[in-house]
Amino acid sequence: MNDAVAVVMAGGRGQRFWPLSTETRPKQFLDLERSGRSLLQTTIDRVTPLVGDLEHLLIATAAGYAELVREQVPELPPENLLIEPVGRDSAPAIALAALEIRRRFGDVIMGVFSSDHRVADPERFRVSMRAAMALSAERRGLVTVGVPPTRAATGYGYLERGEPVQGGFRVARFVEKPNRNRAEAYLASGRYLWNAGIFVWSVDTILSELDRSAPELMGPLREAFAHGVVAERFASLPKVSIDYAVMEKAAAVYGVEGDFGWDDIGDWLALERLLPRDEGEVRVVLGRHAGHDANGNIVYTEGDDDVLVAFGVEGLVIVKRGDTVLVFPKERVAEIKTLLEDERLRELVP
Repeated sequence: MNDAVAVVMAGGRGQRFWPLSTETRPKQFLDLERSGRSLLQTTIDRVTPLVGDLEHLLIATAAGYAELVREQVPELPPENLLIEPVGRDSAPAIALAALEIRRRFGDVIMGVFSSDHRVADPERFRVSMRAAMALSAERRGLVTVGVPPTRAATGYGYLERGEPVQGGFRVARFVEKPNRNRAEAYLASGRYLWNAGIFVWSVDTILSELDRSAPELMGPLREAFAHGVVAERFASLPKVSIDYAVMEKAAAVYGVEGDFGWDDIGDWLALERLLPRDEGEVRVVLGRHAGHDANGNIVYTEGDDDVLVAFGVEGLVIVKRGDTVLVFPKERVAEIKTLLEDERLRELVP
């Protein structure tokens, strides 16, 4: 449909998938499942039918990843690549995209999508997104997508379902990533959905909400945009997420339920959910392995000629990229970001 524009957010660093995901080539540019398409490319494949063509799709990314985007999506019109000079989180990137869409396309429906999500059923995804677009157009409100939880996940934010409306429901509130007990309570209640970070709204609606809720962002950004100096002033903008800047404060937030096999592939443990088990529960994505008395391990090598041997171990993640090997217990996956702060790694690992 030509009255909608999609924005794909592709500036993340993907640190929790190190060493496969690196600062120079983060996970959205990787083909983790060996499907022949990267996460970014499958996102483009999934989203483009919603807006008709790539003329109506913008990709927002960091300056250091612009060439990777051009390499993987060569057919994208050059003017549809929005480059953030520095990372300032999602609110400034979305605000800049909204101003650009308003200038070029008018007050159209705008969808915001992450480039590193996995969707098992793209057609059901598009059904949900068309419902979100219709709800946004009818209510002139902010619309988000809630995914029915399949487990008591502590790594996702949640939203609470409020009163039903035609085509969806009101969002009663957003809640941050919970601890285990609270996540289990959310799952048992049936009222909570995972916050997938997928948004739909009209351009004028989101700009109005940003003006009201985040004037410290929108004042300088509007002035910089009007004078063509966004690149020079972007670094001075506040660093804030769209959830905190707008979604948690807005009065009219609606939701649609999206049951389409969603996963944000946030860390190495996501591969356990997505990939089939082999005998002994060793998961292999690429390369060869030999397991002996080894259970519940995740084994990943990107080299076709590599051979990884797991012997007498369980509950480990074993990853090899080039000359780098990482071995750690699965329960410590969340600490990879801390590991990357070690200066020795910066010196030793490219």
